[in-house]
Amino acid sequence: MTLQVGDRAPDHQAKLADGSILNLAELYDSQHVIIYFYPKDFTPGCTQEAQDFRDEFPEIQKLGATVVGVSKDSLQSHEKFQAKYELPYPLIADETTEMCQKFGVWQEKKMFKRVYMGIVRYTFLIQKGGIIHKSWAKVRVKNHVRDVVDALAALA
Repeated sequence: MTLQVGDRAPDHQAKLADGSILNLAELYDSQHVIIYFYPKDFTPGCTQEAQDFRDEFPEIQKLGATVVGVSKDSLQSHEKFQAKYELPYPLIADETTEMCQKFGVWQEKKMFKRVYMGIVRYTFLIQKGGIIHKSWAKVRVKNHVRDVVDALAALA
């Protein structure tokens, strides 16, 4: 079941490509957090979404927040993706889907009559303290990041 507005955001610890450990609970305690889940590095929609968050990152920081991207890709893939597109925020490699399952975004998907499990593109705006303030399901990339930043500005 996907998390809803008003729910407490799950804690999760993850190793990042630079070798550091990201602890979501520590982020929640210090600032607002935008967590976006996306299917795959280097695909057109996912690349555009990552670049849109990159381009809005200075404003997001001014509004007292940070961004975290999550996909099932490996740390090595994330490292290349971050470098190529100069992404200033961390990417979590959720290869086991543990974090995706905690947030409820690991779901059954259908494409061309094929049914499989995968990440549903989702974004959560988590207010300082760890409560989900707003969420976007089955995200369409165009104008999405602007919508997130507008919601963050209303919160800040």
